[in-house]
Amino acid sequence: MSDANEEGLPTPPHLSSEFYVWLWWESERNSARFELGEPMGQVEVWVDERLVFRRPGDTKVSAVLTGDDASTALESRAALAGGKVVEEIRLRIRRDDREYSVSLKGAAVAIQRAKLPPSGTDADESPLYDRMFHYEELEKVVAALFTVFAKARQDNNWESETLPKMKSWSQGGLAAG
Repeated sequence: MSDANEEGLPTPPHLSSEFYVWLWWESERNSARFELGEPMGQVEVWVDERLVFRRPGDTKVSAVLTGDDASTALESRAALAGGKVVEEIRLRIRRDDREYSVSLKGAAVAIQRAKLPPSGTDADESPLYDRMFHYEELEKVVAALFTVFAKARQDNNWESETLPKMKSWSQGGLAAG
């Protein structure tokens, strides 16, 4: 994904943060399943070991949560409830029998630290072509996820239904105590 859309206009920075939180919310809400339509089909996506937060309008990172349960840690929900936005999210993505690990970062939704499935053992295929195929597939999955998000974001129910549900989810477990 780039910093500019097809018209060459910059992508508003809040969209990437909303995309990251939406991915996180949807992955928990739908047991990690996302329907991407044809030709992508269904993928599984869940938050992996890293979430990075910052204050809106700030460029400096204000919190980094790592570990196996970063997305379920009370601190991650507290960061959202406290008004911080997600700057970077580490995801695991499974499509068919292939599993990817990737960080999406910043307003550009930059793909970083991608871990691709192992190259096949087919003697007719070059490992380089396998890696190229896997990286291209990863880019297409991320783009398809963003497309699903964009459709949800443009839906008339975004403000009245989706955002309140996401806010309630983000504050889940914080009121108890």
